[in-house]
Amino acid sequence: MNKILLIAALLLGGCASTPNTLILAPDAPMVASHSPQGQLRMETVDHRSEQYLVEIRSGDGAAQLLSPAEPPRQLLDKGVRNALTRMGFDIDPAASTQMTLSLDRLVMEVNQTTFKHDANSQLDATVFIDNNGRQLTKRFTVRSNFNGPLKPDMSRIEREMNDRLTQLMTDIVTDAEVQQYLQ
Repeated sequence: MNKILLIAALLLGGCASTPNTLILAPDAPMVASHSPQGQLRMETVDHRSEQYLVEIRSGDGAAQLLSPAEPPRQLLDKGVRNALTRMGFDIDPAASTQMTLSLDRLVMEVNQTTFKHDANSQLDATVFIDNNGRQLTKRFTVRSNFNGPLKPDMSRIEREMNDRLTQLMTDIVTDAEVQQYLQ
């Protein structure tokens, strides 16, 4: 009887599917605290054509799509907002300086074969700043790739996406041209 239960448990465990949701928790950009820098109004929009984060392709079958547990737009907004506040900016909806972050692309494509996988990710964001008629539009892109044996590990995919999101936020808030236009 115990052998039958053990075999049944192993068979059912082998049928377990991978989750369809990714947990994103990028680290906040590391920036130094500064004296007050001024006020700024901030908005973040999501213009991604793909609403999933990861596409896993295996042969000719349908791709497995993984979606975020929390909207990436909110994570980007929170991280950049917190970093700018630490840098001395006062985020105020009535401020004359406007900063808009547009999340344009955030996707990882994984090609999986029987014995290996290759993953490529691309994150694109555009920053629009209007500071009393002085305008800046700047695009930021972060790319990465990794590969490994067999199937990709979900924790590796999550870690890679979190690291790239952190890198994107850091690139935005530490960019000299962005900082110049926010002054």
